[in-house]
Amino acid sequence: MIKLLLSLVLVIFATSAGAVQISGPANAVDPTVIDVNGQRIMLFGIDSVMRKQSCTLGGKIWQCWAAAVRELEILVDQGPATCEVVGEPDVYGRLLARCMINGESLNEQLVRRGYAVARPSETRDYVAAEAAAREEKVGLWRGEFMLPEKFRQAAGIFVERP
Repeated sequence: MIKLLLSLVLVIFATSAGAVQISGPANAVDPTVIDVNGQRIMLFGIDSVMRKQSCTLGGKIWQCWAAAVRELEILVDQGPATCEVVGEPDVYGRLLARCMINGESLNEQLVRRGYAVARPSETRDYVAAEAAAREEKVGLWRGEFMLPEKFRQAAGIFVERP
């Protein structure tokens, strides 16, 4: 009987611990990082340009990092975010999460608008959105840019999520 009760308690605890959510108004920090109630959250399954990275648009230098941050600001200004945490915090205390705003995936919207790319090594959920953005030449795809992973390698940044 005691074993049964302990097992039941463990199942209940494991179930509730696996579904951590953070909700509230969000602010854009970086193209793939938001702040919700003082907690930094990295958007799971996506990647975007880095601050020192520049892109070209019409043959001219374009500050694509700032454009990507502005696009994320537009998205988070549409309502409060509800984020489901995926995994443990990174060394900087940031949580990795899937976030929703007004019932729509924030992660997918940023990729679909062309200001982030899918990270198929984490999930294939956003691969189709990236293909559509590339095909329609929206966001970063309007010009030329180095994929974030390649930029980090070329810059000697060997951290998966700097």
